[in-house]
Amino acid sequence: MLAKDVNNTVRNNPKESLSVIIKAMQMKTDFLNSLEINTEEDAKKLFDVIFYVKRHYNEIIGNNGIDKIKLVFKTLRNKDMPYGERVKAFNSLKASEPEDREDMAREIIHFLEPEKYPLWTRWLWNPNKNSGSITYILKDGVVLKNEKDYLDAVSELREVLSIFGLDSPTYYYASIFLVYSYVRYVDYATLLAVDRKGGGLYPSHLSTTAMVLGLKSFLRVIQLANS
Repeated sequence: MLAKDVNNTVRNNPKESLSVIIKAMQMKTDFLNSLEINTEEDAKKLFDVIFYVKRHYNEIIGNNGIDKIKLVFKTLRNKDMPYGERVKAFNSLKASEPEDREDMAREIIHFLEPEKYPLWTRWLWNPNKNSGSITYILKDGVVLKNEKDYLDAVSELREVLSIFGLDSPTYYYASIFLVYSYVRYVDYATLLAVDRKGGGLYPSHLSTTAMVLGLKSFLRVIQLANS
């Protein structure tokens, strides 16, 4: 899965890159579990760690206000509520990109409880199109039909990864695998359409995976701590 490749790893060391990403994911979990939203600056901190919704921050804060965002985030953090109800509450926010809003809710829940819930965004599995990186690894003829099918499939992936030494009480490794698969697919699809000589200009697959996972700020902290 993460074979050594001088073009796609940090300092030619994929194992080191993976361990740093895992550390950053734990930092994101700790951050989300401790974050309290009382001001617009607090809300911005939340949006800054979800890479695909940063551009929607001003729109969402303008359409909903800080009190509404505070309430729906509090609901997401209520671990006594069912998964679907938490997502539904967050979806009550007014936004021009409802799919991003739903992805954001599911991503936050994943990082709040990574030992219980896998990451689920539409590029990992889009039930409306039956597309996403999870479909790349399904057995021939297997089609995911609902939320339970997806959660079961990721749970099985987690078990398979543990056989190869990527064992964890969380779904972190499964998240990395699925996002990494998506990043590689997009990269190769793009390279088919452009001059391959430009391939060296693309960021590494693992660094792009970390970006999609919203880990940029946490990786910066790690880098500064090790400098």
